[in-house]
Amino acid sequence: MERSEDDLPLRLARAMLWASFVILLYIRTMSGIWRGVEPLGLLLATLSYLPLIAIVGRRRRPAVQGGLLVALVLLHLLPFAVVGTQWDWMPWTVAAAVLCVLPARWAWPLFVLVVVAAGAGAALLGHGTYYSLWFMIVTADDGLIVFGLAALVGTVGRLHATRGELARLARLRERLRLDGELRDLLGGQLQATAFRLRKAAAAEPRDAREDLRESVVLARRTLAEVRATAAAYRAGSIAEPAVPIESSRPARAILLAVLLIQCVLVLSNLYYVEAAGMATMVPAVAGLVVIVVLQVMPQTRATLIAQGLLILLPLAVIPGSWDRVLSFLTGKVLLHGRPPRSWALAGVILAGHLALMLSEDGAETTNVLANLGGHIMLAWLVYSLGRLSDLVTVLQRARRELAEDAVRQERTRISQDLHDVLGFSLSAVALKGEVAGRLLDSDPGRARTEMASLLSLVERAAAELESITGDRVELHLATEAEAACQLLTSAGVDVSMRIEAGSLRADVDTALAATLRETVTNVLRHSRARTCDITVSATDELVRLRVVNDGTGAMPVARAGLPTAAQPGRRGSGLGSLARRSGGRLTAGHQPGDRFEVVAEFPLGTARPGDSVALIGPIGISGDVRREPRDAADLGGLPPWGRPWTW
Repeated sequence: MERSEDDLPLRLARAMLWASFVILLYIRTMSGIWRGVEPLGLLLATLSYLPLIAIVGRRRRPAVQGGLLVALVLLHLLPFAVVGTQWDWMPWTVAAAVLCVLPARWAWPLFVLVVVAAGAGAALLGHGTYYSLWFMIVTADDGLIVFGLAALVGTVGRLHATRGELARLARLRERLRLDGELRDLLGGQLQATAFRLRKAAAAEPRDAREDLRESVVLARRTLAEVRATAAAYRAGSIAEPAVPIESSRPARAILLAVLLIQCVLVLSNLYYVEAAGMATMVPAVAGLVVIVVLQVMPQTRATLIAQGLLILLPLAVIPGSWDRVLSFLTGKVLLHGRPPRSWALAGVILAGHLALMLSEDGAETTNVLANLGGHIMLAWLVYSLGRLSDLVTVLQRARRELAEDAVRQERTRISQDLHDVLGFSLSAVALKGEVAGRLLDSDPGRARTEMASLLSLVERAAAELESITGDRVELHLATEAEAACQLLTSAGVDVSMRIEAGSLRADVDTALAATLRETVTNVLRHSRARTCDITVSATDELVRLRVVNDGTGAMPVARAGLPTAAQPGRRGSGLGSLARRSGGRLTAGHQPGDRFEVVAEFPLGTARPGDSVALIGPIGISGDVRREPRDAADLGGLPPWGRPWTW
């Protein structure tokens, strides 16, 4: 199966870790050959590598990790019973495994104990002070290298595996925040509207007029708040989630520890091997201190040049000891230089080091090759820790960007739902409230019925407000078609409806129902329609909704106190938003004969994430009331009816 490019950081991190194992195996093999270890001893020395690879290769249960640690210790001790001490018995694998498996409060004391045991073992075998110190340094060095790389690889893997977790939490946090904000902003107004409607329904017709009028005003005011809030959510900036980026301090700490260990090795070489006096030791200590400081400082070209000079110049005086810090210069060149020049320069440094070691008196090939492997290992450590630290930063930044995008999407969704759900309900409340007000004088009984239905609409709007920041629900075309027919008929529109679509997938059914709802609402709000034809048909590839109505000519303002039906320059998010959110295609435009046509098409292929439209069920209008002129003062967010448009 082909791997996604998203796996690249994790694969790169693991490749760096496995490369370090290969280099360490090479170093230990060449060192063993130089010390005269037999082939069987070299083979047995690799036994403890296997459980260590298993420990760092994958996260396992603590019990399994503990079992692997025990197996590693036993495999490390086994060669003593077979070949005695004629093998590379430095317990660096034990030191690394202890750090990787055990909690820090136990791991570090045991790590120190393993390092001390390595030196004590060398002393008991009569290797002398220098070699006992060397055994301790190598054990600590190799253990820290594997632990440092494994820890960073684990961090990269954890961030990679949970890259969507921060987005999920940010979306939930934003949803809860907006839920509280919307309840505070709109909930009270909806409650006040419901209170006025209850008073109106319980009062006599002449006393109900003021409460009914006030409820309509409140509905329109709430509708204006809804639209302003929706626009603010769409345009608002996204605050950065307050989640700290994981620091690369562990990488810097491991690198600093390894560098200090190498400095101790340089000074021990000067003191024990070359018998350097104070005239050499004091400048050497000062130079190493400056090198360490430059290593941990923010890296610039100046710090690289300064460190390079401090490393290269002393080679003319003390080449046999000072060359151990060359590896840090090589690693910095690889990390901060630009390929291929950085690789070429690193190759030159490496070749110069090899020539320097071969030029020394009594140089043995196997020892030189082992030391060259050490140079490569330390350079690789500097490079790998730097790259892995960068990967951690990049992954954390990606997680934050995903979280910001999730918050932005959640705000956009809620703003669209405010328009498509709550806006629809509040518009219906305002329109039906006006109808009920006109009926108070001519038909009080019908007006009371309408006021009762108004109260249910307001309660429905309150329920929709709660649902907007929750999960999405589905709509059904059959239910919406029935409600549309009832709504149009009650408004005096002659409806012709034909649905020939059969069973539809849930997301397509929801998209069609939502589009039909919005289209019928626009017919009532923006036309003087007397006829409306609704057709739903399907082929093997798509389903099509077609709505055609008449009465799209300009409506005189003086007659109804309303703006004209055609409103050039006003473009909204209603139908267009539905088309974009549901993966469909929608076109609309004038047709001959003073008609307007809306055609929406939705594919019948495999469902895609985000296809469903977040809308609540239909809002019906009860009763067979005569159609009255409609107030369009609250009609924003609709397409310009004067010309065709396409999404």
